[in-house]
Amino acid sequence: MMRQWVRRTGWLGALALVSAGCGSPTASPGPASRGTGAVGVFRDVTQQAGLDFVHDNGAYGRKLFPERMGSGAAFVDVNGDGLLDVFLVNGAPLPGNPRPTVARPSRLFLNQGGGRFRDATRDSGLDGVGYGMGVAVGDVDNDGDEDLYVTRLGNNVLYLNDGRGRFLDGTDRAGVAAGNFSSSAVFVDYDADGRLDLYVCRYVPWSGLRDDHVCPGPDGKPEYCTIHVYPSMEHRLYRNLGGAQFQDVTRSAGIAGKLGRGLAVVATDYDDDGDTDILVANDETANFLWNNNGKGRFTDYASVANFAENGKGAFSAGMGLDVVDVDGNGSLDVIETDFQNVRKTLYVNDGHGYFLPDSDGKGLGDMTLQRLGFGIGFLDYDRDGRPDVFMTNGHVNEDGDPNQPGGPLAQTAQLFHNRGRGYFDDATPALGTYARELRVGRGAAFGDFDNDGDTDILVTNNGQGPALLQNEDPTRNHWVGLRCIGKKSNRSGLNVRVTLEAGEQRQVDETRANSSYLSAGDPRLLLGLGGQTRVSRMTLRWPSGLTQEFRDLPVDRYWTAREGEHELR
Repeated sequence: MMRQWVRRTGWLGALALVSAGCGSPTASPGPASRGTGAVGVFRDVTQQAGLDFVHDNGAYGRKLFPERMGSGAAFVDVNGDGLLDVFLVNGAPLPGNPRPTVARPSRLFLNQGGGRFRDATRDSGLDGVGYGMGVAVGDVDNDGDEDLYVTRLGNNVLYLNDGRGRFLDGTDRAGVAAGNFSSSAVFVDYDADGRLDLYVCRYVPWSGLRDDHVCPGPDGKPEYCTIHVYPSMEHRLYRNLGGAQFQDVTRSAGIAGKLGRGLAVVATDYDDDGDTDILVANDETANFLWNNNGKGRFTDYASVANFAENGKGAFSAGMGLDVVDVDGNGSLDVIETDFQNVRKTLYVNDGHGYFLPDSDGKGLGDMTLQRLGFGIGFLDYDRDGRPDVFMTNGHVNEDGDPNQPGGPLAQTAQLFHNRGRGYFDDATPALGTYARELRVGRGAAFGDFDNDGDTDILVTNNGQGPALLQNEDPTRNHWVGLRCIGKKSNRSGLNVRVTLEAGEQRQVDETRANSSYLSAGDPRLLLGLGGQTRVSRMTLRWPSGLTQEFRDLPVDRYWTAREGEHELR
């Protein structure tokens, strides 16, 4: 157990703390290279783990628009045993099928330890059926266990956890069904009252065949319509009133009136002013950056912060989002996936909440050009103290350009290694055999399911089975993990800003669960340390404003921080 010093600071003091010092020591980066030569860091253990699941996209030949978009997944400890379980979102038969199949539920697999999972769907209360899209995770009633919010075509569902991995449908009481075609969602305590609120992305109006369009190809056969034939939608924001009841504050909070085809969302304090903002990736419409004024109101700062477009003067086909400090300057940067033949965008934060879109200069531009990216995430897969990037890929149209590497529909995933200051090399061979798998990639969730101190990856594939990629990092690099439990802040400990110092390294990150595309990951923060054997100082700034400082921490273990307590455990 480590002693701490507790103090309360204003956001200016916290900003000064984060801005001080320098980034992680690195070699002076030169032009981006095409590969690192890394092999076999990850191993596909899906079959051995027992994740027996195939996603049902409902396709039957009519080429209905929703069938190419799903679905997501979550790493979540549903029963509080310290092991990350797996939740896989399923689709369902779509209307008009002359030979409809039987609808199958989403699936919950409990982690048994030793790399094995058990299908526990039947007894979990999660066995209802519907056309699922994504999942968000958070303790909405502050009772100490993680609840699930599943987005769907039609009404979404809030599942309340009883603490033993059994869920009850609390949607009607909560009032968070949203309706129509929702995609990603995020739990975020935007008003810092200690209760997790809910932001829901909505994509396009689609509630049945009457909302679909027929788009014949050159041969007269149907093909998928482009997104441009579908209008944008207003998103939803729900304030948590306590007792698992919510109030729709879309209008009063300033969200109403802005339309966007929302696909991904992440909550983060991008401008480091002490309150949590909301960033949204929209599909062929301007992105949203909901700047939080700290008083329950938001203003869209996307244009002000240079986040509305992709840096090439165009709107992104925004699929996935994640946030981290890639270059070690103490400010949180953003990465966004995009369509094929478009360079994916790394938004580099200048330290004042203004983004400089720069993928070409950092090496990601050309390496991502020939893939259609969906799920994406930052992870330090080799624990060297520098966040790397994983991206899962797959087209939405079977009639794409067959000359593109990876084929028109099924494509290979990619991994990029951060060699310092946010400059990236292609490290895809480190994915092992999965580097050669052609899949229709969609969601990606990140977490340490085997508790060995490195980040594993859970990938979902449209109309196919998932992939569980176990990290077997062969380096001897050190690490430290952190779980946060709020008291005055939300109990899930989301959006705690963490500053870590170890030797000459200085890392800044936030705890979060919901990001990527339609997916949720491990809420624990896992930071690589390279050769450092002690953490000299770790500073936590909670959403409540409380700041805690811990010194001289041993490494290669997970710590638990409880808001306001004087020791880590």
